[in-house]
Amino acid sequence: ENLPAKKSLVLPVKEYLDTHYMEKITLDGLSACFFINKYYLSKTFKEQYGQSITAYLLNVRITKAKQLLRFSEKSVEEIGLEVGLGAAHYFSSKFKEVEGVPPSVYREQW
Repeated sequence: ENLPAKKSLVLPVKEYLDTHYMEKITLDGLSACFFINKYYLSKTFKEQYGQSITAYLLNVRITKAKQLLRFSEKSVEEIGLEVGLGAAHYFSSKFKEVEGVPPSVYREQW
């Protein structure tokens, strides 16, 4: 299939995720916003970037959270809300799932 066309189709979606990660993002919302069938969008995104939209979005959020943990004095709760992962408990569990340590321990390592 035409890979450059597929990449040009999902690149704006990736860029949207990179800039709007702090918002509530759903597959249905992305599908409507970019006028792409959600099943085709999911499949094509995974082909292009090697991970699902959900996994990519989580990685963007965790990366931003790591920057905030290192370079700000914000609380874990504030950071969780700022990066779109919600309250401290949910944010902490997702952070630990990805990084292997809770956010507070990650911060202490720096």
